[in-house]
Amino acid sequence: MTTFSPAPARSGRGSIRQHLDLREHPATKAALLDSDLSNPSAFCGGCAHAVLKKHRDGQDRLKCGLLPRTSRGLRGPDLRNTTPACVKYAEAAAPQDA
Repeated sequence: MTTFSPAPARSGRGSIRQHLDLREHPATKAALLDSDLSNPSAFCGGCAHAVLKKHRDGQDRLKCGLLPRTSRGLRGPDLRNTTPACVKYAEAAAPQDA
């Protein structure tokens, strides 16, 4: 009988943080708009390409609309409103009053 050893526990930085450390956007893999991560001039939450995806559990997840949907309906990693923007950033249009 073959015994399997459990996979080693992951330690260190998460994949999104690793991309940011490399100064690349975690979703688009494009260069970040600013090199200073402590004070970025733009965030994904204010980008015109940001898309809210509603999950079955009723929660909304911020995704990048520049990525095509996969066969599973995904668009890359979940982003935060405060994720630093990439060079493909486009300012979202302000809502117009009716």
